Amino acid sequence: MAITEELVTRLRAAATAGDPDAARELGRLLCMLRTDSREDALDGEFLATWPEEPWLRAALRARPDDQLAAVMLAGRLVQQIAYWQIDDDHAIAQGEDDHTLARRRDEAHALYVRVLEADPGNPAARAGVATLNALTGDTGGIDVLETKPPFSYYELHLEAAGSGSFLHSECVVTTHPDEVRWACSWLMAPVVAEVEEPPFGVDLCLFTYSDGRFAGSINLGEHFTADGLLDWDVVEIPPLTGEPLPVGHPVGTSHYGYSCDWG
Repeated sequence: MAITEELVTRLRAAATAGDPDAARELGRLLCMLRTDSREDALDGEFLATWPEEPWLRAALRARPDDQLAAVMLAGRLVQQIAYWQIDDDHAIAQGEDDHTLARRRDEAHALYVRVLEADPGNPAARAGVATLNALTGDTGGIDVLETKPPFSYYELHLEAAGSGSFLHSECVVTTHPDEVRWACSWLMAPVVAEVEEPPFGVDLCLFTYSDGRFAGSINLGEHFTADGLLDWDVVEIPPLTGEPLPVGHPVGTSHYGYSCDWG
């Protein structure tokens, strides 16, 4: 099913009215975006705002035993840790420090433990703990960190060169072509807004993995129209084969959903 603004609006209205299923689904969709504000998406600052967090928290308040919401929230907290660890000066400027990162670490760990107590074999929670430990330097994890888990998924990668040696990269991990297209439209918003022709200096690729093995790639940058928009009519996203990546499952130090890096 195509992801439309009308769908997101309906989910937001139902979630606001207290529907935990709508809150969880809205959180799942928003975890694929840097921000759900078009104005913020267009400003070019690449500042992640984690729009999924309040909705996942609402879903968990309504149903504390919701393992899916718990795994997703824990994964996003781990992604926040990774994001704020990239640049100390940037983190401090946004009010982030060792205390705020420790709070996220402790909450994510507690959420994973809660899920594993109810379901010891939960793959997303087990891999999430390993990823959390890898980020925080704890070698006492449950499992060894898998850089390419044995599931099937898409990785949408955007890399853009900035001034000097600055390199900005963003990634979205998901398992449905409609979600790839939707996330891509938001990912490219600040780039497309600045040009009236196919964007240059930007690498945009879609990678497909089947059972953890590389299955192919598409250079999406080759399919921009003259006005700078991506022509999906000429892009055939291959269907996934094998078992889809569980929602909330990490891929290396990234997770299901959005992640960012720069340097």
